[in-house]
Amino acid sequence: MKRIAHTWNYIKALLLCVLFVSCTAEDLADCIGEARVYFRLTDQSVNPATIDRIHLYVFNQNGFFVEEYTDNHISGFGPNYFIDIADLPAGNYRFIAWAGKDDALYTTTPAQFVKNATTINEAVLMLEHAGNILSTPIKHIFHADISGTLLIIPTPQHYYMPLTQLSNTINISTVGLPAFTDAFTFRITDNNCSYKFDRSFASHNHEPFTYIAHCTQDNAHQLHASLNVLGLSANRHTPQLQIVNESTGLPLYPVGDQSGDLIGLILSATPNVNFNTTHTFDIVLTFTGDQTTGFDVSVSVNGWLVNDENSELIE
Repeated sequence: MKRIAHTWNYIKALLLCVLFVSCTAEDLADCIGEARVYFRLTDQSVNPATIDRIHLYVFNQNGFFVEEYTDNHISGFGPNYFIDIADLPAGNYRFIAWAGKDDALYTTTPAQFVKNATTINEAVLMLEHAGNILSTPIKHIFHADISGTLLIIPTPQHYYMPLTQLSNTINISTVGLPAFTDAFTFRITDNNCSYKFDRSFASHNHEPFTYIAHCTQDNAHQLHASLNVLGLSANRHTPQLQIVNESTGLPLYPVGDQSGDLIGLILSATPNVNFNTTHTFDIVLTFTGDQTTGFDVSVSVNGWLVNDENSELIE
């Protein structure tokens, strides 16, 4: 029995050697074992159900597009979710993932990537907005990038891509407004509508467009609205916010010397904010006075009062 066992072990070792030798030949594609890409949210406060679709783009070491994997029907996204890439030839790759890419709102330039022709430097993700008005709520967008990944054969390979959120939620509400019968809209005007595939802004020269959401009124006649917008940045003061009377077209805020500079308001209230990790901003406008003589408005962001000299936490 020992001789049989030794003989069988010898045969298994020989087969493994044959497999290894065959995998060092010119054609390596048939030798890749299990190869999977897993995804992890960098912000653990994000609801995993937010990720309902993923587009995974693969570029070779020279920056040329080689493959795309798409899943538009993810249910139960979590640590065990993966995309199988075992059909890729062995080599060095750069994986770029866009999660939350709703094809009804997001497109790419070029529209169709051509294998071994389209480069990563020309690839752009764009948010569509017909007529410079976007009244459809956008889904949050997430990005991940792994550079220089090598598929080593025949060992099974698992890769983990950290998904970083590149969009923000702006919630706005009022305090102290008198009762209105008119309807109002919450608006944010910006020009950030596209990203390069390294997630840098690609839209500095684009025409501004406006996100729009209709305000609701609570039992105290106060306004509430929420908008998702593409990523905010401390060095981009383009985004401007407004609350506008739908009947008259006149702004309720800002008026006069009041500021609609969204980034300026955020930084005045929270100078040390990290836009890469803070994705939600709750803005409260507190109105005093009356409509006839003009309202005075104080602004708070995430509980901190906007102040030209310093920031004060609202108790």
